[in-house]
Amino acid sequence: MSLIIREETMITRKTRVILLTTAAAIATPQFAASDEAACAQLSTLSNDQTEITSTTWVPVGPDADAKADLPAYCRVDGIIGARVGAGDRPLGEKFELRLPAEWNGRFFFQGGGGLDGRVRPAYGRGAPTSTPPAVGEGFAVISTNAGHDYPDGSFGFDEKAREIWGYETIEHVTLVGKELVEAYYGEAPHHSYLVGCSNGGRQGMMASQRYPELFDGIVSGAPVFRMTRSHIDTAWGLQNLTSIAPKNKEGDRILAKAFSDSDLALLSDDILAVCDGLDGLEDGLVSAVGQCDYDPARLQCQGDKTDACLSTDQVRVMQTIHAGSTDSAGKAWYIPWAFDPGIGDSGWRRWRLGDSETAEPNAIKAGLSNNGIKHVFITPPDAEFNIQEFDFDEDPKRMEASAAFADAVSTDLAAFRDKGGKILFYHGVSDPAISALDTARYFDALTEDMGGSDATDEFAKLYLVPGMGHCGGGKGLNEFDTLSAIVDWVENEKAPGSLVVTGSYRPGVSRPLCPYPTYATYDGSGDPAKAESFNCQ
Repeated sequence: MSLIIREETMITRKTRVILLTTAAAIATPQFAASDEAACAQLSTLSNDQTEITSTTWVPVGPDADAKADLPAYCRVDGIIGARVGAGDRPLGEKFELRLPAEWNGRFFFQGGGGLDGRVRPAYGRGAPTSTPPAVGEGFAVISTNAGHDYPDGSFGFDEKAREIWGYETIEHVTLVGKELVEAYYGEAPHHSYLVGCSNGGRQGMMASQRYPELFDGIVSGAPVFRMTRSHIDTAWGLQNLTSIAPKNKEGDRILAKAFSDSDLALLSDDILAVCDGLDGLEDGLVSAVGQCDYDPARLQCQGDKTDACLSTDQVRVMQTIHAGSTDSAGKAWYIPWAFDPGIGDSGWRRWRLGDSETAEPNAIKAGLSNNGIKHVFITPPDAEFNIQEFDFDEDPKRMEASAAFADAVSTDLAAFRDKGGKILFYHGVSDPAISALDTARYFDALTEDMGGSDATDEFAKLYLVPGMGHCGGGKGLNEFDTLSAIVDWVENEKAPGSLVVTGSYRPGVSRPLCPYPTYATYDGSGDPAKAESFNCQ
């Protein structure tokens, strides 16, 4: 038994890709229980391009990563295109594939996160994470490090590694994964899905634009699809927040103290006071996102700063960072941000301010963007770059080249649509990492370019989630099932309307999650805790 290599020129692209082709498939019946012996045989399928590094039969039992009991499965670990890159860094597209004994005939690409750099356990993380592990539902699931083992982004010193990370790994890993699925079960998957959030959401958009033939259904959550622009905006927010932060005795500004927790809670409560009732019910959620016209100037102190007001500088900076980054002439680099009561949640602090008491900030966005810009998005990479010194007139020019491999901005999804593909977007309005309004702006452009709302509604939908943070969390409702929705849409032609959303933060409460641009409004008479008492308008 072996796999042979063939080189094939894809019609839709000019690049050449390496595919694995099964020379002799393992003789196991379709959808039947597969066993430990068949799993072990997969270790023989290495070749010059792809090395199967291990195969492991995992019996039924609890899985610490999935936080659930999983059925028996065959785990395959491997690496595609292993090589030594720039700076003598070992590179290669590592993957983990889990093949459940009771297969449902479907393939699931599990999207990555951040700058990748590690192989996440391939149990099929849901979208959002509250949905059951896909392996437990019978999906064959694959995950990847996206070509490198450097989550700090230092793989970016290798030009080819940038392209592999940016988009090529989606194709390489999927093709190898599908070949291994066919070798194990004796049949190819009848449907394939990509599910991811953040960078995984960007991968989903990239797949719909560059590789329309690979997936039947895509769930793209909180997609950082304009990664170059979002990192510019992170620098903007970081510099503005740091500029008003109090100094320690050494004269260093402490980012975490630019806003206290009580300041953020004050903002959250005031946003609710202005915008909560716009959907017909004051329930702690701002569902009418597009109707919420909020200005933090309402809270500006008339005298000394107290816990009941914001300083002049705090108001100015909140207005500035929510308006989005610009150059000195006012040219916009990024989109505005919605004011959502989730700003009072700890997620906003973790991403924007951190809690470091030192001059070294530990905000998530600060670290991710500093490493991303200096290693991946500036061309050539600049190891001495400091995000606090980002020049909004000159430095964006150094990032233009990276948009070609990192940004998934095309609104031409005709090829994906025409082969029957469906894509479902979702984004938490309270996301402190990526503006939900940027995803809405993309969807508006997609709708215009793909023939209007009726035509676009046939294959693409967006859901904005009030109060939800980055890929989950927040003080709103954040638990909903996108995987069942996309499978039903693809395989049964049942287009999703509103999705029922719940959340552990508000037990017993449900709402309809409405397709954009509609939002949930209370009917005025039903039980305000029940989704059926709301309409989408």
